[in-house]
Amino acid sequence: MKRKILLLISAFLVLGLGACQKQETPKTPESVAVITQPQPKGEPATSGTRAVTIAATSAWTATSDCAWIVVTPASGEKGMQEVKLQYAENTTGEARTGVVTFKAGTYSETFTLVQNGAASAE
Repeated sequence: MKRKILLLISAFLVLGLGACQKQETPKTPESVAVITQPQPKGEPATSGTRAVTIAATSAWTATSDCAWIVVTPASGEKGMQEVKLQYAENTTGEARTGVVTFKAGTYSETFTLVQNGAASAE
């Protein structure tokens, strides 16, 4: 009889302790994606703005690897948001490339902007 009582108490303890464990909700992995239309053969040499849409599962930041591209806004919260890449006039005769990096947590994605060079004056 003692054995059955001990077995019952043990079963209740195991069930009771198991029910008291904190249930954790799985976390959504951090990610960010750039959603945009395909870029033409390059942006024109004149100054302008390229809009891209960001889809992020957490707060994000954006940085440009060059001074001629300004990102607005440079950060945001999770969700979808339009981001403007304002680029300065390219007065050189050469095309140039700038990379904008979007980062959410430990995940990052890049967007490459190509801007044509100014036509040579002859």
